[in-house]
Amino acid sequence: MPSALSKPIRVREAGDLYAAIPHLMGFHPADSLVVLVLKDHLVNMTMRVDLPRPRHRGFLAAQLEGPLQEQGATEVILVVVCPPSEHMPEELPHEPLVTTLKLELGGVGIEVVEAVWLPSCQKDARWLCYLDIDCHGTLPDPQLSAMAGASAHEGNVTFESRAAMAAIAALDPPEALERRSTLLDELVTTSYDPDPRPELRRVSDAIDAVEHRKGSLPDKEIVALARALSVPEVRDASMGFAAQPRSRLAERLWLELTRASPAPERAEPACLLAFYAYQRGDGGIASIALDAADEACPGHALSKLIRAAVSAAFPPSEMRALSAKYLDSAHELLAGAQSSSGRSQS
Repeated sequence: MPSALSKPIRVREAGDLYAAIPHLMGFHPADSLVVLVLKDHLVNMTMRVDLPRPRHRGFLAAQLEGPLQEQGATEVILVVVCPPSEHMPEELPHEPLVTTLKLELGGVGIEVVEAVWLPSCQKDARWLCYLDIDCHGTLPDPQLSAMAGASAHEGNVTFESRAAMAAIAALDPPEALERRSTLLDELVTTSYDPDPRPELRRVSDAIDAVEHRKGSLPDKEIVALARALSVPEVRDASMGFAAQPRSRLAERLWLELTRASPAPERAEPACLLAFYAYQRGDGGIASIALDAADEACPGHALSKLIRAAVSAAFPPSEMRALSAKYLDSAHELLAGAQSSSGRSQS
């Protein structure tokens, strides 16, 4: 995933860089291989994968090659995060994996400039290098780093684990989802002209209300918004709000609707949540939102497109440019809604 920070943060020591990993990822990785992609002495992208079984080492190398080459990567740092092995320090955990990646990536012009092992990304964790036996150190407190301060300033949250991150999208109780599903069923029996203009106005007004609203959305509003987002023109135009200053408010609404909407309608706000998170550089939240969309509606077309972009490390800057194009559509629909409302009042 690309860095979620809008401005680069300078680090002076290797330990400071490794302590920044949770803030680059959005969570503390465990049993993971983290790949820091360097470009012009900057960490241009961060990738995380589960540590593979021995027979899958070559497959993992091939899997990494595509996104790295797509980014024009020439240098990477490998960080293995896992518990220590019984043969430490003579043999570091997953040493054959590092050897395989160094060989395979080197064969396509991507140099592994450093590879380190960490038991965790917590304060005072001791790190050791795979490529130099005399290279080692201890982590400073990640919570007190410049990266932590910059991340918090931009409104990003660093979770203790990926599971803790995933919990933010935990669904509402089954009885609540069933209650809303019944309300949606009842709406199907009534006449419904999906005019995207008033429906987008409803969504836009709900975003404006997020900041000052107290408590959760009532069932009636959840159902109305879920139905509005089921109109493709409304959902697509809603991606345009990511180009506005209120994008974080919109993202909060998508998260609430992802938790509160029944399936398959849940897929629409989940896709919006993934799109918004990724375009600001938060691939972790984007991945979790895509999982929610796929679970709610397997094979969902927009979910497949966004996941392909995430998997290929599509630059968030280009996602943001896409948001601006969708915003033009949103403005047109909202102007039409206002014009229609004026005519009806006259």
